Amino acid sequence: MLEQLSYNNSKIHFGDLQTVGLNEVLQNEYPDAKKIILTDETVGSIWIEQLVTSHSQLSKAEIIQIPEGEAFKTIDVCAQIWEALSEYEIGRGDVIINFGGGVITDMGGFIASLYKRGLSFINIPTTLLSQVDASVGGKTGVDLGPFKNQIGVFSDAAHVFIDDQFLKTLDEKQLQSGLAEMLKHGLISDPSHWKDLQSFDPSNPKGRLKLIRTSVKIKRDVVVQDHKESGVRKTLNFGHTIGHGIEGFLLEKETPTLHGFAVAWGMKAESFIAYKQGLLSQTAYESIAAFIDTYYPKCEIESKDFKAILKLMYNDKKNKNGHIQFSFISEIGKGIYDQGATDVEILDALKTLID
Repeated sequence: MLEQLSYNNSKIHFGDLQTVGLNEVLQNEYPDAKKIILTDETVGSIWIEQLVTSHSQLSKAEIIQIPEGEAFKTIDVCAQIWEALSEYEIGRGDVIINFGGGVITDMGGFIASLYKRGLSFINIPTTLLSQVDASVGGKTGVDLGPFKNQIGVFSDAAHVFIDDQFLKTLDEKQLQSGLAEMLKHGLISDPSHWKDLQSFDPSNPKGRLKLIRTSVKIKRDVVVQDHKESGVRKTLNFGHTIGHGIEGFLLEKETPTLHGFAVAWGMKAESFIAYKQGLLSQTAYESIAAFIDTYYPKCEIESKDFKAILKLMYNDKKNKNGHIQFSFISEIGKGIYDQGATDVEILDALKTLID
């Protein structure tokens, strides 16, 4: 069994849910609480019966199921769920269990944090992306039109249970998407992790949970230094400034892409800017670009889209005084933050994604 991790008041458990004690946590910490499980249609249809029947503390849980996808990560959907919680007479001593991917853990944490000024919540992430990123670190929120996570709060899950059995039903694209965040962790903090991931097959369970834990530990170590993202936590945004611009543009165009794909394209483009600014060596840039070009599909944008993407980037929540803020790397394993770039540099970087 892999050792659990902790930060603030949150505990992260790794392994089979029954082995690592989900039922015991519910029994010991929430013995008289009502349990609400928030999930989506896909996870619900595959996994909800097994989750409920294998944990006696969930036998009377109410299940709220929403459609799958980023398009439903909105304040309107939250309002519907808050109304359902009121109908179920959920109180501040009750607990919400977010069972799904990043949309569910982001939105479920946000819903729990605002309802009656705060309920306890537990995350059980079911995708590689949510296991290594979205479910950990205390960021909760929803999108505002094409703008990612524009409305949200910092609020930690009481527990996060990471069980890689859920990954066996994911397709290759979903696994590729999750790997992007793991690559980011290596690039900003740990060269050996980046190296190990070059030969990592996310569909192979052998050694997978250990690599997931390494990624989570990197994120945890950053978060404990800077929970509210005033300094070093910004390094976790590497790839996300351009990535969110692309992701928001494609969502607005109703041709959505997976978050990890957008982050991978963003890491390539932002590495190019760092290289052109003399912050990153040509060798490092080319190794990053080569891996992303090999492992990920070609970016789904055209040159005529660049100005619209740039406009979205100017509305990014990380910006300061009207300037787009970047997190780059200065070498593999070393993230830097509060970096700038001109519009011309950004447009040139976007060109590298379609050449």
